[in-house]
Amino acid sequence: MMKIKIIILSLLASVISTINVSGQTDVAFSNVPVVNGKVVFQQFIPNAEGVDAVQQYKRLQQWGRDRFQGNPLLSGIRFDDKGRTITISSGEELQLKTGNSGSSKMTMRYRFDTSVTNAGYMLVVRDITYQSEQPKNASSFPKTYTAEQMITDQAVNTTGEDNALRSGARNATLNFLNELYAELSAL
Repeated sequence: MMKIKIIILSLLASVISTINVSGQTDVAFSNVPVVNGKVVFQQFIPNAEGVDAVQQYKRLQQWGRDRFQGNPLLSGIRFDDKGRTITISSGEELQLKTGNSGSSKMTMRYRFDTSVTNAGYMLVVRDITYQSEQPKNASSFPKTYTAEQMITDQAVNTTGEDNALRSGARNATLNFLNELYAELSAL
């Protein structure tokens, strides 16, 4: 009788773990890495089966043009055909959840680089800054914050009136980067 209970419990545990694994999504960015005092997100993305570096670089070029052409926050796109690298400096307007029912907007500016090899390509996102909404007082300028001031563990875990804003910026940033990762992984 005891063996039957153990077998049944083992089967149930196996079914539950299978359900949990199949319900999970592939999240590349779940924390904020700090390298030499700077926030730097990095992720290696393998090339699709049978796709070499030249083909993958062409896919990335087309994706970069399609994704960023017409974006008013785009600062520049640089393609280095010889080195098979792409550098994009752009921005994204983030909708932040800042508490129970509050929300605000913040513009995130960033730079991301990809370098393609035969095995895959490295996505690196760095030089992240945030700019708050334009203040109602027209004589003052919007505030600009670095990623280190806004989204690191140390920044988010401090107390103060901007804590909800920092937490919202961190969540919105991670969501944006995971969306970017998903787009690039689908190429």
